[in-house]
Amino acid sequence: MTIEISYISDLAEILPDVLLVSNDYDYLRACQELALVADAQSVQRIWVRHKSHFLWLQHFTGQIGLTCNFSEKTPRLLLAAKWQVELPDWLDDATVRSQKLLRVEIVPGLAPGFVKAMLKHFLGPVWGTEALEADNLAAILVSLTRPEMKEPFRNYPILRRCVEEQAKMWAENTKHPWVQTICPRLAHDPENLWKELTLWGLTAGYPARLLDYLTTPDQGTFLRSVPCRAVSNLPLHPLAVDQAETQIEMFFADLGPQVTSSNDFAKVLARTSGRLSKEFQLIYDLLQTGQFAPADQDLKLIRQKFKACPGVSAAKLAGLNRFVRPARPTIPAPAESWEARRWLTWTEAEYIPFRHWQTQNKSYDQAVEGVVQDFTDWYIAEYAALHQEKELSLTYVLDQWQEAIKHEHLSVILIIDCLPLTFWSLLPETLAKIGLHRHDQTYRFAPLPSYTDSTKPLLVSGQWDGSGKSYEVRLQERSVNDWGGKKTFYLPNLKSLAELVLPTEPAVLLVNFLPTDEILHDEVEARISTYEEELSRLFHQIAEAVSDLWNRFPGNKKLLSLYVVTDHGACRILEEEKNSLEAKVVNKLFINEKYRVAQVLKSEKDTISPNLWELGYCFQKPFLPDDQVYFIPRGHHTVKLPNTSNGYVHGGATPEEVVVPGARFRAVKVPWRKPLFRFLNLKIEPTTGKAVFYIQRVVELQFEVQNPNQARINILRVDVISPDAEVKEFTTPTVAAQDYDNLLVTCYFNKPAAHAEELHLQISHEISGEEYVVEMKISAEFKSAVSGGFNLREL
Repeated sequence: MTIEISYISDLAEILPDVLLVSNDYDYLRACQELALVADAQSVQRIWVRHKSHFLWLQHFTGQIGLTCNFSEKTPRLLLAAKWQVELPDWLDDATVRSQKLLRVEIVPGLAPGFVKAMLKHFLGPVWGTEALEADNLAAILVSLTRPEMKEPFRNYPILRRCVEEQAKMWAENTKHPWVQTICPRLAHDPENLWKELTLWGLTAGYPARLLDYLTTPDQGTFLRSVPCRAVSNLPLHPLAVDQAETQIEMFFADLGPQVTSSNDFAKVLARTSGRLSKEFQLIYDLLQTGQFAPADQDLKLIRQKFKACPGVSAAKLAGLNRFVRPARPTIPAPAESWEARRWLTWTEAEYIPFRHWQTQNKSYDQAVEGVVQDFTDWYIAEYAALHQEKELSLTYVLDQWQEAIKHEHLSVILIIDCLPLTFWSLLPETLAKIGLHRHDQTYRFAPLPSYTDSTKPLLVSGQWDGSGKSYEVRLQERSVNDWGGKKTFYLPNLKSLAELVLPTEPAVLLVNFLPTDEILHDEVEARISTYEEELSRLFHQIAEAVSDLWNRFPGNKKLLSLYVVTDHGACRILEEEKNSLEAKVVNKLFINEKYRVAQVLKSEKDTISPNLWELGYCFQKPFLPDDQVYFIPRGHHTVKLPNTSNGYVHGGATPEEVVVPGARFRAVKVPWRKPLFRFLNLKIEPTTGKAVFYIQRVVELQFEVQNPNQARINILRVDVISPDAEVKEFTTPTVAAQDYDNLLVTCYFNKPAAHAEELHLQISHEISGEEYVVEMKISAEFKSAVSGGFNLREL
């Protein structure tokens, strides 16, 4: 290999593996290396700072007969060699030297040319694209306007020239006028361009005059030429948001009073961008006016529009339910007798949504309250039998996962104090965001009285143990009896979970989470908040703590599980359901306003006014030695003092107090079973066995939906893949776990469908926060609605 000897003058950047000659001593060392012909290959490059040394080395190598390549190294040549790029003519040595480009550590071969290499290094791979298009405009603009890009543009002014050159190339290679207009502004006006495009993205759906108020006519003409999808993912410029919100508020102020139907509302909702929490608030305020009665479909459209909107939490979306009256729960016939599982299904699927709507809208329903009182009657009567059933009693809930807890490496049992079924769905949604999926789910009956001191010790022990043992002792005994003696840790809060040094041996962690109880007993509406929002905040804290634990665990994440249970539920009482007795009795018995229950010694029971027992039951714990007698109110009866907090209370025997959820969560997706769909009322051609549908006529397709899973499913939408058809409308039922429901789809088969031989549908559904698609195909004939006329035999 020929040795290269180069004159570099005062060039500061020195490449690796170069022998630098900057003084006489270096010159002598270089001569020594060159004189050792056998070892000369160890020196491949010699760079010389002074011209005299450069000339001396030329003379010296001639004397010793060593052939070398002598050249003068310029900054341009060195940069091209280092980056492995071709350099443009406009990049001179002075620029390379003054902007210290040789110090920029770019991956060699990042791009064939200097411009793209520079842009891809500082601004990202999107700058390597050959065309500016609607799909990459947002990424390109974001890369230019990031705050951290100010320093590179300041340190390397040539970077802006590179942007100019690339933008010029994009402009020359496009047929789209909007791209040609944007390109020159990328280098010199990206901030204002970002602001204008944000205005367009937020107002595109609104009447044109909103944008006209915010831009000049020529700006407006240009912005309207930009495809909406080009700005749909563009981060919002804060100044543009302020300006757009002002106009949007005025739009709602003018148009809001005119919205008197779901049809009107759908038109207004369709105008929104779905990207502003302010828009959501204006929609919410519009619903609150009560100018029209929204339907469930209206709420689904809102959720779909604002699902990804920053500042619009799952709790706020869930809070929309207050505006639509759910279907009234089933009222059993007078002689009808329900078993435990029917009460569980009724509570979870029918009663809880309706009751929550009742309390939010202060709407009393005497017939439903009658069913709740019937539930209390049934629960008290069947209490002893129910709580001997391991599949029904909350006392035995952890037995459901006994084998899993026994064999997995780390089991985290999270007891959330006072979590009504009303708000349960918020937790799985939050945990899903950190990659934990709900596996087994159960609904159980909580012991009475339904408050912590009565129920939580039993849940931890897994047996009817009325002793005063601590949670730590109960947990240790439980491990010896049921979990193979695994090491246990009792953690009183999330902080102790975060500080725990993870054990190396298999273990069970029990976390006692209390803040939910405090939130539910508070009147959060007085703080301009909702229970959904406050609980979501707590659930995010839980998710962060669990995520941290999962990340700290060094082993296989499949060996971990999170078990979430609660000790009891809670209820809110409507004014029509309140009852009060004479003050002395109330003050003596109902000391704690959190509880609807009262207790007295058995010896004192007869001293209590009979009026109290008429409102409920005299209850004694059947499995535990206890010298107390408890007043358990019937239904929502309460003797709580009037004019006190309107928060949640508990201790009674309503469904929302004693029917409680539990579930196992893992970092493994659940293999959900596909729902099954069965056509109903199909017309079948006898000779071919094919289903018959008519073209150019509105046709109603009817299905029965079977849900084989342990979790509910929500039907989201129905699409006709073939033949050519339009879906006019469809119902979106929620099918309870292991239950059935009906789905109706109204569609219109267009004329080209006449030649099709198959109906192909896609039905999208959601289960546990994840969306899936089921394909349905059926052999079919598509006939003209008027061909052949009508036949009496068809009637």
